[in-house]
Amino acid sequence: MPLAFRLVETLSDLQVLCDTIADETALAIDIEADSFHHYFPKICLVQISTRQDTYVVDPLATGTIAPLLPVLTNDAVKKVFHGADYDLRSLHREYGVQVENLFDTMVASQYLGEKDLGLAAALKKRFGVVLDKKFQKANWSKRPLPRDMLVYAAHDTAYLLQLFRQLQQELRRARRLEWAEEEFRLLCRGCCEGGNGQGRGGHSETSVSGRKEGTLNTPLFRRFKGAGAIKPRDLAVLEQILVYRETLAMRQDRPPFKVFGNELVKELVQAKPAHDADLKTLPGLPKGFMSRYGKGVLQAIKKGLSVPDKHLPSFPRTRRPSADPRKQARLKRLKQWRDKKASQLALDPGLVCNNALLEAMAAADPRDMESLDNIPAIKKWQKDEWGKEIVELLSTSSHRFG
Repeated sequence: MPLAFRLVETLSDLQVLCDTIADETALAIDIEADSFHHYFPKICLVQISTRQDTYVVDPLATGTIAPLLPVLTNDAVKKVFHGADYDLRSLHREYGVQVENLFDTMVASQYLGEKDLGLAAALKKRFGVVLDKKFQKANWSKRPLPRDMLVYAAHDTAYLLQLFRQLQQELRRARRLEWAEEEFRLLCRGCCEGGNGQGRGGHSETSVSGRKEGTLNTPLFRRFKGAGAIKPRDLAVLEQILVYRETLAMRQDRPPFKVFGNELVKELVQAKPAHDADLKTLPGLPKGFMSRYGKGVLQAIKKGLSVPDKHLPSFPRTRRPSADPRKQARLKRLKQWRDKKASQLALDPGLVCNNALLEAMAAADPRDMESLDNIPAIKKWQKDEWGKEIVELLSTSSHRFG
């Protein structure tokens, strides 16, 4: 049977929807944005499912989703997302809102040891539902949207509440529900840090996030894959090329990678052409590149080459591991403990205790439960579950290697 849903395209219908769902205790929500097609992405659809009905809200038609905001911030209503991170950031970017009472079915699946975390895999495994993901990178800002794209969007929430109920029960049986719930709260807070909700963030090959209209968050090379292995002079050239590309992307309202791609950027940095003739010899040059971007790229390269030696950029280096043999012994014991625990629980080791936390604990060498509170990275569930075990492990390590 085809999936039934209601398309909401007017502000009055959106208000009716909000009145209709006012008494719901749980809602499944998803968002479609146009980050693969615009420099300044926007929310193009909001899908909402109750236990009985599915709605597809068109914010480009209604002009806003403001009537939904009280629901999103209402702590009495469970909001169920799958892979909520980007959606939460989009809502905060455009509306300055922090979602409360989240349940992320992807995070929940992680805490249950699932290997394939995609929504399509979860629905096929649990309900035999097959999702067609052909519109994952579609341009959701085009109007009118074809019916099959709307159906695709509606499917992303239609089964989420059913999935939520299963995962919640399984987490409770596994005594991991509190672990996941703490992660949900941290996710809600983390997605609202570092911005005021007024700028419009973006997606690109360089993963430059948190952009604001009319501004550039520099240096851009810090988010360019492989920049850590590039010498300072080449970093200066890379930065100027990225700034040029980013400026064009902003002006054209296109993702930077659609102006020209990262592989070509790498070729330009390596070759550093000084003249048109040099630039034309690059093998990866797209058709029309010379007329559109040739002059600007050559100027960017020249500018990078002219940076004085004393002002050359450098890539931030991670701190080298401590040479303290006692700390290294503690870290080794902690990693062995973590990996064994992860194997017993059938969880990813980083989910049990990531490397940054292991480093912090090895450096702090906590000798009692109270000392664990002085390690900011540790979560409450980790302390409650394994705090005494960790303290005892480190105490043993201190006796052995002290």
